[in-house]
Amino acid sequence: MSLHLTGLALLMGAIISIYLPMITQSAKILGSGPMANVPFFAIALISSIAIAVASGSRTEQFQKIGTLPIWLLSAGVMSAGMIIGSSFLIPKIGIGSFFVMLVSGQVIAGLVFGYFGLFGVPASALSVGKILGACLVIAGVYLVTFK
Repeated sequence: MSLHLTGLALLMGAIISIYLPMITQSAKILGSGPMANVPFFAIALISSIAIAVASGSRTEQFQKIGTLPIWLLSAGVMSAGMIIGSSFLIPKIGIGSFFVMLVSGQVIAGLVFGYFGLFGVPASALSVGKILGACLVIAGVYLVTFK
């Protein structure tokens, strides 16, 4: 993997660690996790449309939106659940514990999805190294959260 792709992935991880607490603060101010989603998704929609239009003519792609299978659109529901869940959990378990558990869930799900080739990702065999790495991540959860 190239250095610039690694850097971009690390930057995205840092952004997640910024924006989820921001949504949590919005939920606190508004008194509701679901309500914190409303301005977040409105601005996300406007920003996404602006970026799509600014990056080139997108008439054909915009027309294809209606052809997306319903199961793919459920990602929007998952996103809303992530935001609402984070605004609920972060104040209760702390940001450090939340993020190590979040990453652990991603690692475990990534191994399962990769092994079975789910959701269009290429299938990849499990290895001792991958399993050991997942176990170390889970051990990290224990150390950060319970010790």
